[in-house]
Amino acid sequence: MNDGAITFSFDCEGKWGMTDVPTDWDVSLTQDSLFTTYEFILETLNQNDISATFAFVGAFTESREVFLEEILPNLPAKNYSDWLDYSKHRIMDKEEEGWFMPELLKIVKDYKTHEIATHGYTHIPFNMLDINGAKIELELISRWAERNGIECSTMVYPRNIIRHYDLLKDYGILGYRDIPDNISSHRIPKLIKTLIEEILVFKKSQQIEESDPFRIPGGTFINWRHGIRKYIPLSVSLFKYKSMINDSRVKKGVAHFWLHPHNFITSPSTKDLFRKLCEEVSRQTKESKLVVKKQNDFLY
Repeated sequence: MNDGAITFSFDCEGKWGMTDVPTDWDVSLTQDSLFTTYEFILETLNQNDISATFAFVGAFTESREVFLEEILPNLPAKNYSDWLDYSKHRIMDKEEEGWFMPELLKIVKDYKTHEIATHGYTHIPFNMLDINGAKIELELISRWAERNGIECSTMVYPRNIIRHYDLLKDYGILGYRDIPDNISSHRIPKLIKTLIEEILVFKKSQQIEESDPFRIPGGTFINWRHGIRKYIPLSVSLFKYKSMINDSRVKKGVAHFWLHPHNFITSPSTKDLFRKLCEEVSRQTKESKLVVKKQNDFLY
């Protein structure tokens, strides 16, 4: 790689991301709030000349009728019951929003500058699937991509749990986003690790390592300013991101930033952080040897 690279990816899942567990915030994921948020993301990227990867949960882009009548009856209970049972009544409720929004896929495609990747078909974590279940999920992804005219060549694994990667190429998926570049110690409680990770301001970029399928550096989660995370000042987060970008330029590495679009709904101040990050990326790519790459740009 001749220049340092900056990458943005979005885990586009609506309510599918928390299918198996209750949350205190997903009531805010309505059709209007989601559509407005995607418009904000697309407009901000466009203003800063940034192309990104939008990894969609396939079911999220279906109509409710298609999913309930054609997909759900054919999902094997052995593989999907633990994942779907908690929310099945919500998915079937015509009054509940945030599960089915095909219009979001359309507005991203209409920009013609962004990559459409997969974030699974039902967002079931792949460690909940045996090899046959993984093949079913990947086949659903493949059919979804074909129906929508998508050349789906990269994947963001649901919940960043990487399993069955040896099957991906059989379904046309040539690369995937690796696990985030975070503290890996299991001795530190998750909450403490989150705070430590957010204040490690001298964060480095990552180097490409040859692999098959291609492992795209997992990068860092843009601080979702919700819960305890909201106490991290914007200036601290931006210092961390600038450190990654600067290191990418010097060492010709990859600075990968990712987020869920719905994080902007549950924490509006995250929009300010994202906007400032995009402005910094735009400035640096114009002034130095840095390029913006989508996930699929690493494949060729």
